[in-house]
Amino acid sequence: MLRSLLVALCLTLLAAAPAPAAELVTIDTPSRHVDPANVEFNGAGHPRVLRANVLLPDGYDGTRRFPVLYLLHGVGDSYTTWAKPENGDVERTARELGLEAIVVMPEAARGFYTSWWNDGRRGDPGWERFFLDELVPLVEERFRVLGGRRWHAVAGLSMGGLGSTFLASQLPSYFGSAATFSGFVAHQRPEVPAGLRAVGADYERIFGPVDGFYATGHNPTRLTDNLRATRLFVTVGDGTAAPGVQSSPAAIAGGGLAEAELRAQNDDFVAAARSSRVDVDYRPKQGVHDWPYWRAALRDAIAWDLFAPVPEDPAEWTYRTVAQTGEAWGLRYRFDAPPDDVVTLERAGERVRGAGRGRIALRNARGCGFEAELPFDRPLPTATCALPLRLTVSPKRAVRGRRTRFRFLVTDALGPVPGARVFLGRRTARTDASGRASIIHTLHGRARARRPSAWLPGREPGRAPLRVVARRRPR
Repeated sequence: MLRSLLVALCLTLLAAAPAPAAELVTIDTPSRHVDPANVEFNGAGHPRVLRANVLLPDGYDGTRRFPVLYLLHGVGDSYTTWAKPENGDVERTARELGLEAIVVMPEAARGFYTSWWNDGRRGDPGWERFFLDELVPLVEERFRVLGGRRWHAVAGLSMGGLGSTFLASQLPSYFGSAATFSGFVAHQRPEVPAGLRAVGADYERIFGPVDGFYATGHNPTRLTDNLRATRLFVTVGDGTAAPGVQSSPAAIAGGGLAEAELRAQNDDFVAAARSSRVDVDYRPKQGVHDWPYWRAALRDAIAWDLFAPVPEDPAEWTYRTVAQTGEAWGLRYRFDAPPDDVVTLERAGERVRGAGRGRIALRNARGCGFEAELPFDRPLPTATCALPLRLTVSPKRAVRGRRTRFRFLVTDALGPVPGARVFLGRRTARTDASGRASIIHTLHGRARARRPSAWLPGREPGRAPLRVVARRRPR
């Protein structure tokens, strides 16, 4: 009887306990592609580390999965700006509109979400590789994110509008919806390099020549075919202050000129998107380049529904890129050398085609694929293949009982293997786009712990031995 009463009391208390409230947390987002020591951050006292603010929704308890929205900042802002009440005020907006989603607000400094051209060196910083190959997998590992591209959205203002549309074009299998507010979305207009110099940015260092292939490969207006299965929300002002909206005289003057230029860019972008048969909702309005308009734009985008249904795996698609590595609708690609022009990959039913120059390795989610010289027309990679996984580990020996960080590399005959699971004892990690993963673990000499392994469905697993040595005792 007493036991029954105790059980009933516990159930009553659990039922009465409130769900976890929304919480804003800050996480570190380390990168091999962006060195914070060489980054020009915005704001005095900015820590020289890469971070992201993450707004966790009401009810987030680490068990239930939620949609995710990546919310990107502009050229003069930081990872903190969308959360500030005087700027983005995202917590209040999410609460008032009932946005049940994980909102990730990453640092982008003045990087333009691009791996910089740098006279052909392509990187240093490599912002697009950071976002696509490191940040997205980190968020997926750390937080409970729903699967399916319908539940993944990206949005941003100004420079962040470039980021949202460009990143969505380069990872369309992940992002189902993209939204841009006053977006920098057609940057190959002749007046743009001078405009970037006015905000302290060097156009050619970032994008190369304004009429060059690298700029084309980072211009959302030239990549709209990639977004054919993506929902787009686009809003921009006309350069004039709207009645009843509070903005400073300086914001109205300078922000009016900027917004008028961006209105022309967005007109071009939307025309190209419609020509590519993209599902686009265009809402040009009266307004200038200032926060009151972007707060309203975020509200409108949430009401538009950032997580409406989208095609999950279209049988026909087009994908254009200038990246050496990436993912086109579940097909990981790697060129032997960085492309020297925009490359096009296309799927039509059970075949995939490539146009351009260079030698490419393509693999599907199970690691099966082929190598080919462009142009090519081949059947899609098969669902199963015999390529065994190869696993290497560093260090190759560990001191018994000492906490150690082990670094793993998973490869096969075609190169690095992303998405493989690495196991060490009861610890596990997933390899990133370069086939790398790390696990922190303490070994105690048991045979199972000394046999790290790499697994991928349909593949022969890879294993690597570890030697465990005794801790030296002081004399």
